[in-house]
Amino acid sequence: MTAARATALFDQVASVFDEVLPFFTGFGQQHMEWLAPVHGTRVLDLGAGRGALTAAALARGCQVTAVDCAPRMVERISTQHPQVHEARVMDAHQLDLADGCFDLVCAGFVVHLLDDPAAAAQEIRRVLAPGGVFSFSVPGPVEDAPEWEFYGALFREFQPLIPVGEGRLSRPLDEERFLATAGFTNISETAIEQRLPVPDADTFWNWGLSHGSRAFFDALPADARTEFEARVRAELSTMDPIVFAAGASLWRGTSPA
Repeated sequence: MTAARATALFDQVASVFDEVLPFFTGFGQQHMEWLAPVHGTRVLDLGAGRGALTAAALARGCQVTAVDCAPRMVERISTQHPQVHEARVMDAHQLDLADGCFDLVCAGFVVHLLDDPAAAAQEIRRVLAPGGVFSFSVPGPVEDAPEWEFYGALFREFQPLIPVGEGRLSRPLDEERFLATAGFTNISETAIEQRLPVPDADTFWNWGLSHGSRAFFDALPADARTEFEARVRAELSTMDPIVFAAGASLWRGTSPA
């Protein structure tokens, strides 16, 4: 999916993004706990969405600049987090920001969506102060949740029905190599997860339509989308209660001094 289509999608879902279930909020809080920036840290939230990482950094007294490709996301951040230093529409591949002006650049579930992650990494290094940290999250596995294996399996089963270049936003990413090739050092990784109570099947399906996965559902033929939804609801009907298990991997690297 092209950058323009991704921007259009996230503009479309901005009004409900991370409101159906607090998916990104929960991971953003855990991500910032892992990074533990001190008060006054100059933070760039790259691809900030509705501000999951921004909110967590502001709560720690950081000075936060939030950027996103989708204008409506930036509007929502400005409204919901008026204490943010700056919120701007910006392309991650061409940051309109001064050299060395941040101590921490963080990106929540963004890097694997970029058209050219390597180009973005060079821009991130440029805006980081020497010894600054770049950290990002990507979807990851979750332990001891066999009841949710069906969900990923459904995506793999239905993928061939989607025209090439449409559907999923993400691309394969070798996270450690990505950081090392860009010149980051002291590379480390950790796994986190969360269990989100889901009131009912309607809520879960609406959650799927409220973020990047919507690209997949919108690209399915109408009959296939109906079948996908029916099979999701059938699986959820066997769960009482419904508790969504989701995992993420957090990565970090240090910019050379």
